[in-house]
Amino acid sequence: MPTRRISSKRRVSAFPKDFPERLKRFKKESGLSWAELSRRLGAHPETVRRWKEGQARPNAENMLALCQLADDLVLGRLIRD
Repeated sequence: MPTRRISSKRRVSAFPKDFPERLKRFKKESGLSWAELSRRLGAHPETVRRWKEGQARPNAENMLALCQLADDLVLGRLIRD
């Protein structure tokens, strides 16, 4: 039986619209400076500033680094407690 390909012109985006606010909250709760956050993510400080201001979005590699950093910080807190 032949299959039909379904196409959609609608663009799907799973990126949160409130990412800048989430990033600011993460930075505050982590206790890291913006410089330290960018260093740990391996991203240029200017790039992180653009994320913070909503002028750019992190790519997949940066998002994975951000998730890994969040996991590391949470695990570090759990181990210390």
